[in-house]
Amino acid sequence: GFTGVKAKIGYATVAEDVEVIRAIRKAAGDRMSIMVDYNQCLAPTEAVARMRVMDDEGLAWVEEPTLAHDYAGHAVVAREARTPVQCGENWWGTVDLQHAIDAGASDLVMLDVMKIGGVTGWMRGVAMAAAKNLLVSSHLWSELSARLLCCTPTAHWLEYSDWWNPILARPLIVENGMAIADDGPGSGIEWNEDAVSRFAV
Repeated sequence: GFTGVKAKIGYATVAEDVEVIRAIRKAAGDRMSIMVDYNQCLAPTEAVARMRVMDDEGLAWVEEPTLAHDYAGHAVVAREARTPVQCGENWWGTVDLQHAIDAGASDLVMLDVMKIGGVTGWMRGVAMAAAKNLLVSSHLWSELSARLLCCTPTAHWLEYSDWWNPILARPLIVENGMAIADDGPGSGIEWNEDAVSRFAV
């Protein structure tokens, strides 16, 4: 099965956030990595306070606790919390990534292949991250991201969702928690034209 699971949090109180995390842990077991995502909903001071409460929950990371482009705010959170901070899915291009790295905004990096600038932007971005020994995970587009992580020096996690599978000719294969990138040319994405035509408006 999968080796990690991510949940959105950001409830009215940190006690509710912790309740959700513990429910996931109870359901998933001790061997499953748990990541949580605030989707930019906290001020930096509240993020620090909440993460200090959650620091003993064994989380793999807390994602985007504050605004994605508040590099200084994220740097404060990353410095003050023991649990790693994960950011990057909303950084557009390598200039955003450079600003974040310069600020120390995140312990980890999550790149979105579309937003970072396609394959070329990804390759530039992962070289920048590797220069600072920052682990790189992917955001969405798992079919293409699985291939790109294979050539990422500090590859970490592939974010997997099967949303596109109904219209793909060859959906990404996942076995025992690992994505299997085939050796076909290009991005690995081929459309199921019959399915596309059925879903077309």
